[in-house]
Amino acid sequence: MDFKIPEQYKSGIEFILNTDDDAIDVIISALRDFPPTVENIVYKISERIVQIQKLDRRTALSLVVTIVSLRQLYKEENLSNEAIVALVSKSIEQDAEFAEFFSVKTEQKERFKRRLSSLLKALESIGFSLDVSEKASDLLIEHERIFSDSRIVTDIRPVFNSETERKVEAAILIHTLKIQYKDAEGTKEFYVALDSDDLDNLHEQIVIAIDNRDALGSVLKKAEIEWINPVLEIEALENLEDDDEQQD
Repeated sequence: MDFKIPEQYKSGIEFILNTDDDAIDVIISALRDFPPTVENIVYKISERIVQIQKLDRRTALSLVVTIVSLRQLYKEENLSNEAIVALVSKSIEQDAEFAEFFSVKTEQKERFKRRLSSLLKALESIGFSLDVSEKASDLLIEHERIFSDSRIVTDIRPVFNSETERKVEAAILIHTLKIQYKDAEGTKEFYVALDSDDLDNLHEQIVIAIDNRDALGSVLKKAEIEWINPVLEIEALENLEDDDEQQD
């Protein structure tokens, strides 16, 4: 099986390579002691690491996203811990950014293997939570289009006298709604013109949806079923990808 390290995971790999043993030990302990949860687990783990290890948020998030993604890979491919560690190590040796580091410091390679193996093993203490969160994210992203962002711009359009075309007889307000979404081809957007009645209708539908969300959330809470909002997990990875693209 061939494996190439995605760009957004390289900073996490670099952290495992270069940080000191004490920092790795603290992070492993944090993973083992992390309380069970299924909502925004990647985000919450990274925030916990920020608190106890005093890392910046991007470094912590990059590390957690990297090891969680590697865990997902070896589960999907039915690989052992040892197999995925060997696969990643081989990929690092073949990567121009890390190859020289490994070739001249063989002991670093073995230390990296031990660290990655320990991190992945510690991650299994919250394996159930990660599996549930992953399934929730899959349910969200299996749709053809996923909402990403929106904006409404309001313009005043003058209505001129039809005879002279100089005097403004009236004005209308036109609201342009921009919807940004993601699909298999990437990020796209489209625009919709709205009048004031359309705005009122849109507002009413959103209020109804929020009321339904809160009502169903209460039902789930009474039934002791955790309500998962996987959006932060997806946004976390997207933010890492966006940062990498901007740096390139």
